[in-house]
Amino acid sequence: MARLTRAESAARTRQLLLDAAEKVFADRGFTDATLDQIADEAGFTRGAVYANYANKAELFLALLDRWLADDIAEGRDLRDRHGTPEATIEALRGHGGNRFADRRRYLLITEFRLYALRHPDIADRLREYEKASRQWYRTAVAEAFEQAGLTPPAPADTIALMVLALENGIATLSHADPEAIPQHSFLDGLQLLTEALTALAKTREAENPQGERKRSRRRRSAPES
Repeated sequence: MARLTRAESAARTRQLLLDAAEKVFADRGFTDATLDQIADEAGFTRGAVYANYANKAELFLALLDRWLADDIAEGRDLRDRHGTPEATIEALRGHGGNRFADRRRYLLITEFRLYALRHPDIADRLREYEKASRQWYRTAVAEAFEQAGLTPPAPADTIALMVLALENGIATLSHADPEAIPQHSFLDGLQLLTEALTALAKTREAENPQGERKRSRRRRSAPES
């Protein structure tokens, strides 16, 4: 087997540290987990952790980034395989119904958000993660309306924020009362929101057909990529 380059070895070390961190954080929570425990789980020394992450919070933020990257990749795969927003939403019912349906992951993210609110330097970094989440949803909203040939009835940023708030809110309510509020209630709400926004967009197009004709001409005249 060929020897790993220095960059490949460093990437492998970070991967193993994140795998270990995910397990230790899930078992002990963010506050009670220690870097020594994570290093032991990964089979490294504490120094190996510090060589890659400044502190426990930075390690957890890297784990959040990995979760988000995995969620984005899974979302794109479902969209590509199922095509329409309606079909994609239905397919998500077989994937937990909510990104925060896993109770241990939900508790971890909630615990870390509370921690970040008390530590402004960490809150700044957490905002980057939250911004990336909104940007992902914003892109998905814009692409869905473009695919339908409609103009969103509200800014894509606003719609994305509504969807993200709905997802987080349903996760909180469901973990508190799972029998009354299943996690897939988020998808029920998302389906209803999609139908309402689509109907509103179509109504506005019907009231302003000239605007639609202008958009159609722009689409036809746009250069092919």
